[in-house]
This record gives sequence, C-alpha cells and structure tokens, in this order.
Amino acid sequence: MKRVKVLLNFLNLSIAIKILFYRSIISNLTGNAYFLVPSVSLDVATAAVDALEAASIAAKDGAHLNISIRNDAEKAADEIFRKLASYVEFTALGDETTIISSGFAPSQQPVPTFKPVLSATHGSHSGNVKLATPKAPRTYAHIWRMRKKSVNGIENPWIDITTTTQATYEVTGLDVGVEYEFEVADLTPEGITEYCQAVSIIVI
Repeated sequence: MKRVKVLLNFLNLSIAIKILFYRSIISNLTGNAYFLVPSVSLDVATAAVDALEAASIAAKDGAHLNISIRNDAEKAADEIFRKLASYVEFTALGDETTIISSGFAPSQQPVPTFKPVLSATHGSHSGNVKLATPKAPRTYAHIWRMRKKSVNGIENPWIDITTTTQATYEVTGLDVGVEYEFEVADLTPEGITEYCQAVSIIVI
C-alpha cells in the first residue's frame, strides 16, 4: 500500500489565499498533541506570514522594489511551510488522520467534488446585497465573485469580489435596478472547490 504523504499543492496558491492557508496551518499546529516540537517555531512561521502580508499590501502600489520585497517574502514563507509539511509527513508516519489534523492535505485525500450553496438577499442599505454560504467542514476561506446578469445574449465576465474567512459577506455600491449573479467557492487544504450554482437578485 502506498504511504500517505503531504501534498505541496499549497505552493501554487495565490499570495492572498496562501496567507489564509498558512495562518490556518499555524492554528492547527498550535497545541496539537501530534506535533509538539515543530521543525520550525510557530512564532517564526507567524512572523514570516505577517511579513508576507505586509509586503503584499505594500506591493499593491506597483513599485518594483516593493514587488521584489514581496516576492522574497513569499519565497521565505514558502520555504518555512515546506519544512513544516516535511515535518508533519515525517511525524505522521503515513497516518492520514494525523496529517489532516495539521491542516495540510494528505496525498490520498480526494479533492472535494461538492459545490457550495449560496443565498443572496437585499442588504442593509440600497445598493447592497448580503451573501451567505454554510460553513463546510475543513473550509477556512470563501471566494466570492459576481457579474451583471447577461442581457440579449451578451455574457458579462465574472468579477472577483473578495476572499473572506467568514461565511457571509455584504456587497456594497451595486447599481440599483440591475440584476446581478453571485457565486462562491470554498478554499480547503485540497484546493479550491468548484463555484456554486449562480444565484441572481435584482438590487433595490
């Protein structure tokens, strides 16, 4: 029987989602009886994620220096969590449940095929829509997107709204009287699920 290993697919995540994933790993390893002496201090790991987040925010100005600093911070954080993944794999001795408790994804864990569900209701103010999705097991973030409803067969592109750890989000500043479609995908240790079936609502 093939030994269960830790997947390194998290290295391919976008920086914004990677930050959420890394914080989830730190949370899962903190106080975890299976992993009492991590190969890298969780304080060091936390500092690396904080540095990556700060550098990512600074790089939004497009300055070459800030982008370079962000890229270096990402490499440093990736190396730390690659080491933690190796530590988890070595310590777990192929036990899938132990690996899962760390927040990392085991190699034999099937990628989720379920689609999340979504509800859209009128928000607290005109032009707002409140989105909600059930909190699924082992989901640590939700990716929201929207588009204006297609008219006369012209399909509008999807626009990313945001990524949150909360299962609800209120979209603001929408055009009143216009019908919008919304979708959500869940972020799990195995990756991003399929987007849910689109939900539409006319903004009031």
